[in-house]
Amino acid sequence: MHAMSRARLSSGVLALVLAVTTLRIPSAAPQTPASQQPAGSRIVAIGDIHGAFDQFVEILQATGVIDAKRQWSGGTTVLVQTGDVFDRGPKVRDALDLLMRLEEEAKRGGGRVESLLGNHEVMNLLHEFRDVSAEAYATFADSRSESRRQRAFDDYARLVKRRATPGEAAPNRDEWMTSHPLGFLEYVDAIGARGKYGRWLRSHKVVTTEGGTAFMHAGIRVDLPGTFDDINKKALQEITAWDDTKAMMVKAQILSPYCTLPEAVEAAVNELKRISAALQAQAPVGDHVTREFVEALQALLAVGKSSLFEPEGPLWFRGYATWPENAETSETQVTPLLSRFGVERFVTGHTPQPGKVLSRFNNRLILIDTGMLSSFFKNGRASALELTNGKITAIYTDSRTPIVPSGAAYLRRELFPADADFDRSAIVASAISRY
Repeated sequence: MHAMSRARLSSGVLALVLAVTTLRIPSAAPQTPASQQPAGSRIVAIGDIHGAFDQFVEILQATGVIDAKRQWSGGTTVLVQTGDVFDRGPKVRDALDLLMRLEEEAKRGGGRVESLLGNHEVMNLLHEFRDVSAEAYATFADSRSESRRQRAFDDYARLVKRRATPGEAAPNRDEWMTSHPLGFLEYVDAIGARGKYGRWLRSHKVVTTEGGTAFMHAGIRVDLPGTFDDINKKALQEITAWDDTKAMMVKAQILSPYCTLPEAVEAAVNELKRISAALQAQAPVGDHVTREFVEALQALLAVGKSSLFEPEGPLWFRGYATWPENAETSETQVTPLLSRFGVERFVTGHTPQPGKVLSRFNNRLILIDTGMLSSFFKNGRASALELTNGKITAIYTDSRTPIVPSGAAYLRRELFPADADFDRSAIVASAISRY
């Protein structure tokens, strides 16, 4: 590399290495108003699944969108799944396969399935596997998994040896095998950019609107810049950047294709330090080192501040569950939020409300993660939210509960219907007939 090129790289790399901090992954103009829900349409929303496939099937059947054979029977219904199919539970693959199939069946039946990205989808796409269960990995294993795993370790050991500093110990085979159980490699391939599930997930959104309602996994701060389209585009760009950076690092033989996100970050730090030392010594940095390569490594180190992992970002925000439900919050947070995006309400999952759908702020924020994976969430159960003909209903496998608005708006609509004459007799007659 020419001296001038080395100098241009050096200042940026040295500044970055000095500023490296620990990766932190967390425990615009108004949009065009969304169209209101047309008469006769039906929307069914289901929250976090977390591998609870059997319960997912039961609630789909309770809503009538699939039949006893698990085939689409919802007609023109729009089914929205608000993310977090992944992690914790054992049957993630079954749930993914069902959603993928229902997407096609719903189209043929005149309906639609919208599967959104949650924080756990994104965690897996970026190789943060901390919540994947051994049982979920095992569903991807086959008769050749053990031999693949042995070859993968050998490749990894050669990579480590090639990059090792003097005196550095070789990787421990037993430890590597424990952290890469049977099915791990196939799982990584399947959710990769070219994998069956990876391609499908990368085509999906973070947020969508249906009939005047915004659906997403977590939520949006009122001061978060951008439109819904901007939020969706940014997430896809950041996922694509990860895919491209990982591919560059694998090609440069500084990273295994079966790495975890923390391993990728560590490899990026080490590579930037190596490049910096080589530049200071005026030694060759390697043909793979370009400005694009260095900038990609720098961006990887800032992934904790991306929209994919930022604690107050659209995939992690918990304000809709934690805001105090009072007039001040309604005035300063909820009303401006809905007005800005031109919607009547947000329907989200993410923050569990075990056992019961929670409606807040007069049905303007509705939380639908009721802890479907009941083996993990105490008192959890499967649920769905139905919006049809102006009515909102919480559906459970054994019951249906109408969600009614509160306060003056409810009283006006129920006691003083639009077609009633507002005289004493009409008011009395309406009240008696309804109650």
